[in-house]
Amino acid sequence: MKLPPSFTLTPSTRVIALDVGGTSVKSAMVAPGGQVIGKPSITPVDSSGESENILNTFAQIIRAHLGESKASDLLGIALGFPGPFDYAAGICLIEGVEKYGAIYGLNMRDGLRARLDLEELPILFRNDAEAAVVGEARYGAGRDYRRLIGVTLGTGCGSAFLVDGLPVRSGPGVPPNGWLYPVLFRGLRADDVFSRRGLEARLRSANATEHNVKNAAAAARAGDEKARQVFESFGADLGVFLNSFAVTFPAEAVLVLGRIAGAMDLFGLSLRQALSLPAVPGERGPDAALLGAADLLFFHTPEGRNP
Repeated sequence: MKLPPSFTLTPSTRVIALDVGGTSVKSAMVAPGGQVIGKPSITPVDSSGESENILNTFAQIIRAHLGESKASDLLGIALGFPGPFDYAAGICLIEGVEKYGAIYGLNMRDGLRARLDLEELPILFRNDAEAAVVGEARYGAGRDYRRLIGVTLGTGCGSAFLVDGLPVRSGPGVPPNGWLYPVLFRGLRADDVFSRRGLEARLRSANATEHNVKNAAAAARAGDEKARQVFESFGADLGVFLNSFAVTFPAEAVLVLGRIAGAMDLFGLSLRQALSLPAVPGERGPDAALLGAADLLFFHTPEGRNP
């Protein structure tokens, strides 16, 4: 979907960006250059509910932001959405889990247009993990690197491979679509190892006092030796897993994002020791995914790059 040839970015240009999660949606107006306008809104969403309710919630969020900018300044709407998803077509392919099963096979672009008076305003979709990595690569911890691997560690293990801020989805060292989550590590999917459930399984196996990641991190910082060792082994294994991709790609650094990245003080050293390149935590926090989603539209300008 292309913008009119005459369109140029200005300081007043805006994108409505949504970062879609399983229980809530973050949203904000985003300006060129990595600026999130104001404090992002957080709207609860019943992702296990009926399709009509889900689409109406997204439409309500977008409608609330439409009045924050002149129509002539609005570049479009961008959504960071969990997969599986046909991002080019705007069709949700999530099934077999509790979230968003009711909109499986639905064209969300058409569904939103039917609920909003948007005329031909672009509505674009991007993988949520990719959005966060792109946001950090352009406007955060990754801005000094050309070739990056980014991982988001949380409910699952998301990833993206970037060159000059643009996703690379095939080629040497790049798994299909840039997705590490289905790749096996010692017989298990990365999604089941480098994630909250994977880390909590390690804590249980080690008979740690705390099995919740947040509580275990606090215990490790307070001197709990078992918890500390679990985080260190998590980091070492993550480094071993990533290193072959990083070398073959080749990457200049690994970006580590997501909720578990908040414990990098506990596993960052062992991660870096197992890697042959820097591993850096994010700087932009929850803004990163909004910025990365919005970048889909900023990079559809005739100039092809952000100002």
